[in-house]
Amino acid sequence: MQSGRWLLFDTSVYVSAIQGGVLSPASRRLREALPRAYLASVVSAELRVGAMTEKARRAVHDVTQWAHRVGRMVTPGPGAWDRAGDILGEIRRKEPHLRSKVPTLWNDLLIALSARQIGATVETEDTEDFELLRRYVRFELRPLS
Repeated sequence: MQSGRWLLFDTSVYVSAIQGGVLSPASRRLREALPRAYLASVVSAELRVGAMTEKARRAVHDVTQWAHRVGRMVTPGPGAWDRAGDILGEIRRKEPHLRSKVPTLWNDLLIALSARQIGATVETEDTEDFELLRRYVRFELRPLS
């Protein structure tokens, strides 16, 4: 697939949409991008962890079911997990000052590698960690604007 044709939203965009309501810029962006959007299984898991109310759990369930129903769920394959381990090991070796940060990078890296699998652009509100990862692996990244 052509790079940038598809979009994969990071968890931060969904959280911002939930917190900001239906009129928020994040909600508007999600609605506009729906025809080009995939849901990363990693994002689905993160959203499920954070869904503290029944209403939030229903919303996450609905988004996940939509993605499954229309074939727009992407899950990192075995190769992506191996690559993620290699990349995080490289970060630990080359940037020892980031050693304590490595455990928090797993999910973002798996999201980025999932995006690569389908030729998607990652869209996020939290660019710092993704920019760090781009020093080690190529993927398309766009801040939510």
